[in-house]
Amino acid sequence: MATMPKSVIIVGGSIAGLLHGIYLKRHGANVIILEQDPNPRRGSHNAGICFGPSVQEFLRLYNDTGIQACQPAVVTRLAYRQNLYWRDTGIVRHLTSWGVLYRILRANFDGLASDAVTIPPPARAGDGQCSYLPGQRVTSVQKTSDGVVVGYLGEDGKERCSVADLVIGADGLHSTVRGLLNAPVVKEYSGYVSWRGTVCEAKVSRETARYFQDRTVLSLLKRTYIVCYIIPPDSGSFAPGTRLINWVWYCNLSETPETNFAELLTDTNGHLHANTVPSGLVRAEIWKSHLAHMLPLIPGPFAELFTQTEQPFITKVNDALCSKATFFDGRVLLVGDALATFRPHFALATEQAARHCLGLARVWKGEITLQLWEREAVDHATKIWLGSRVMGAGLLRGWVEFLLLAWKYVAFFARSKLGWKRV
Repeated sequence: MATMPKSVIIVGGSIAGLLHGIYLKRHGANVIILEQDPNPRRGSHNAGICFGPSVQEFLRLYNDTGIQACQPAVVTRLAYRQNLYWRDTGIVRHLTSWGVLYRILRANFDGLASDAVTIPPPARAGDGQCSYLPGQRVTSVQKTSDGVVVGYLGEDGKERCSVADLVIGADGLHSTVRGLLNAPVVKEYSGYVSWRGTVCEAKVSRETARYFQDRTVLSLLKRTYIVCYIIPPDSGSFAPGTRLINWVWYCNLSETPETNFAELLTDTNGHLHANTVPSGLVRAEIWKSHLAHMLPLIPGPFAELFTQTEQPFITKVNDALCSKATFFDGRVLLVGDALATFRPHFALATEQAARHCLGLARVWKGEITLQLWEREAVDHATKIWLGSRVMGAGLLRGWVEFLLLAWKYVAFFARSKLGWKRV
C-alpha cells in the first residue's frame, strides 16, 4: 500500500522485522510482531554484523537508547597462506554483534530491558502501540475486504487470527510467508559450509589479540578461507579485554554420502538439523576430526582461535532470491532475507533490511511508488545475490564455477544497462 498503514503485522522478530516495526511505530502505526522462536529474548550465537550506511542512518533517526551500537575496524588485512601480513587495505567496516543490535532494537520497539540496555527509552509522542509475540507460528495469510488476515498457532496449541492493513514477511531464508504466497523463488545450497565461533580477547595470547585488534582479517587458503573481527558480547561492552574475536571459516562440503553430511549435522542429542547445528550442540568428535584434518594448514593466530573455541557451530551456506516483493495489491510485502538471502561474503544482510525499510519510508511519504520500490529492491538483491556467488566461487570453488557465475553477473549488468526486462 502506498500510504502509511494504521495497523501492521510483521512476521519475523529478528533484525529485519524490528527495523520495520520501529519505523512504523515511530510514525503512528500499531504493530504486532509474530516470532516463531518461543524464547522472548532470542539467542545470538555471538554472530557478527556489519553496519552499512542505511543501518547507520536508521539508527541515527530512530535509536533512542544512547547505547554504542558498533565499533570501526579501520583496516582490512589479507593473509595469504602462511604470510600473515600479505596486504593491508584502507577498507573500514563498522562491526557489532547480532545480540547487541537485537537488544538495541527491542529496547526501541517494545521496551525490552537487557544487559545491553538496562533502561529502555520511553516512547516518543505519536508512537503507535506495539507488541512482540514469541512462539507464534504463522499458518495462513489471506486478503479480505477489511485488509489481510493472518492465522497463527501459539505455543498453547490454539489457533488465532489477526487482521491488519499491511503484512510484512521478514521471516528469513526459510520464509513461511513467502511459501504461503507461493512466491517465485530460487533456493540453493552453495556447496560449502561455515564453521563459526568466538573467543574472548582475554583468552588468547597478547600477540594474537594484537594481530586482530581494530581490523577485519581475511586468511586466504587453498579453496577455504577465514574471516575474523572483534565484536562486543551480548552485554554490549566494547572495552578491550571483554570483547570477542569472532571467526567464520568457510569449507567446501558436498551433499554426498561420501562426505558424511548427515553425520556433520547430527547434534549431541542425535537430532539431524536441516541447516545449522547450534552452539553447544556440535558433537566434540566432529569438531576434533575437522581440526585434525585442517589445522596443519592454518596460520598460528587463526589456529589459536580454533583451539580456544569451546562451542563452535556449523551452518550450511544457502541462498535464495525471490523475483517479487509485493502481493495482494501491495498489502503484503517481503523484506530482508525473506526477499533475498545472500551468501554471506559481503556481510550485507542487515544493510539490505535497513535499505528496504528506508525505501518503504519514501513510498509512504509519497516520494516514490511501491512499484518503483519493488523494482529497485529486486534489482539490488539480484546484483548482490549474483556478486556473493561470484566471490564465494572465486575463493572456494575453482575457476570453472567462478567464470560461469562471473559471466552471469556481467550479463545481468548488461541487461540492466540496456533496459531489458527480467525473464
